[in-house]
Order: sequence, then C-alpha cells, then structure tokens
Amino acid sequence: MKQQNRFRSEQKTNVRLLERALSFKDRIFSMIALRRGVRRLQHYVIILICALPILYGIWRGVDYAIEKAYSLNIEKISYKSRRGLISKEQALKILGIEGAVNMATLDASGMQEKLEAIPGIDSAIIRAELPDTLYIEIDERIPIVFVEMESGASTGRRTRLFMDPKGVLFPVNAEYHKNFMGVPTWYLQLTDVRELKEGERIPEEKCRPIRELIAAANAYDLTEIPAIREIFRPKEWKILLTLENGTSVTMQVYEIKEQMERLAIILEHAQLTGMKAHSINVIQRINPTVIPAEKSEKEDKEIKGNKAENGQQKKRRRR
Repeated sequence: MKQQNRFRSEQKTNVRLLERALSFKDRIFSMIALRRGVRRLQHYVIILICALPILYGIWRGVDYAIEKAYSLNIEKISYKSRRGLISKEQALKILGIEGAVNMATLDASGMQEKLEAIPGIDSAIIRAELPDTLYIEIDERIPIVFVEMESGASTGRRTRLFMDPKGVLFPVNAEYHKNFMGVPTWYLQLTDVRELKEGERIPEEKCRPIRELIAAANAYDLTEIPAIREIFRPKEWKILLTLENGTSVTMQVYEIKEQMERLAIILEHAQLTGMKAHSINVIQRINPTVIPAEKSEKEDKEIKGNKAENGQQKKRRRR
C-alpha cells in the first residue's frame, strides 16, 4: 500500500513537471489543468453552500439581538441612598428620567457623572442590569457644621456653607438637608481656608478637632450637654464654644473626648445645685474653672460702675 501511494505521488510530480515544460497557452487549454480547476471550483462551491445557512443564521441572530435590545425598556429602578438624604424621586429628577428608558441608548457613565457633579453627593454608581432594571446608588455628604468667615460680621459677606467630615465644603440645600439645619456654626479665620466656596477642602489639621468635637458631643443627650451653637478657634490650640443655654466653654484641640466628659460632669453638678454656669474652662484635668452666671453679672455691674465713676471723675477734672 505504501509503494502504491509513493508511486502515485511520484506520478503527480512527473505530470506537474511536464506541464511546466509546456507553454502558457498550452497550459491554459490543457484538459488536465481544466479538470483540476473544475474540481477545485466544485470544492469551493460545496463549502460556500454549506456555509450559507450558517452565515444566514448568524446574520439573523445579530439582527434579532439588535432589534431586541432596542425594544428593551427599563421597567424597574433599584435605588439605594447610603445616607437617606436624597430620595429616589429627587435623584430621578436630577437625572431627568421621566417615563420609559431604553436599555440600548442608556448612558450609565454620563448619568453617573451628572450625579457626582452635585456638590452634596460624594459618589454614585449607575448600571443597567438585564433584562429590565436600572440600578442607582448614591453616597451623600453628611453636614457636620455650617461654616462662615468670622470676618463676615464686619465685612457684610455672610456666605454660609456646609462642611462634611472630610472637610469638603458644599451648598446648603433645605430640601436635602432639612434634618441638619440645627448643626453648629464654625466661624473660620482667614488662614483656615483659601476661599470660602463650594468644592473647597479645609486642611485635615484644621477640621480634625472640629470633627472630633462634633462626634464627642453627639455621644451625649441634649439634657446632659446642650446643643453647640457656635465654634471659634482664636488660636491654633484653642477652641471656644457657645452652648444653646448661653454658656461659653473653653477647650484645647487635644484630648477632646476627655474634655467633653469633664464638661458633662460640670453641667450635671450645676443642674443638681441649681447653678447656671456663665463660662467653663475644661482644659485643666483637675479643678476646671467654672464661673457662675451670678458672679459674672456681679462682675459686669462692678465694671460698669467703675467705668461710670471714672467717667464722672474725668468730667470733674475738666471743670
């Protein structure tokens, strides 16, 4: 069998050598070459005939998939707000989604950028989930304090923004932040921020004590420590607070949690004794300073009396 195959291959080689010896014209009209071309043509025609149904099926499948995709409308919207500040209706209003949304023409990345362009939103995730669901998740910025420039009272520029725990400033929106309109106001120095505008970030070393202060105060009930209304930082190491009941508190930027514990103890003692504290200095660990309101009023009267007496003496001298 092997000899027969070898003989045939040698025979084919001899035929090809003979054909090459012929002229180009003779090779074109050679019956052997013509038969060989017909056999090759038949081979390709058979392959094409077999491939046509497959190609037609692929074309129909792609056409069906495209047609089906353009007919898919989003029927469900899965919405998640990590902070619960912006409702589903408010988010859809921002995105401009009304009625049916086509899955094929949905620009998820563009919608995500649109949400993240809102200063009060920290991050957003939007994706289409087959067959008919749009998934939306947002993470809002939590306001911990209002911020204003301390110089605003004299200059008249009373711009007020919110600050989140990261120190990012963003606009006040009564619709989104209705539950945060009672947060304290931090009056900034000129060195605290480059410019008071939305999107600006206060340096970490500046906002860290304020963040820790708010967290420590929120650990107490309002009957233990009244709400903080104003926050000042006249010096890098010093914090001045004004409480809801009018008491002023002096603190330092370190060991804030321990200072708040001392403040809670002092206020509890004041309630039990019926004393109203005018000012409290909780920096000292032992024997923190407490000035009662009665003593403060008496001192104020004495100061006013001294000023009045000095004024009368000056008038007498002039006479």
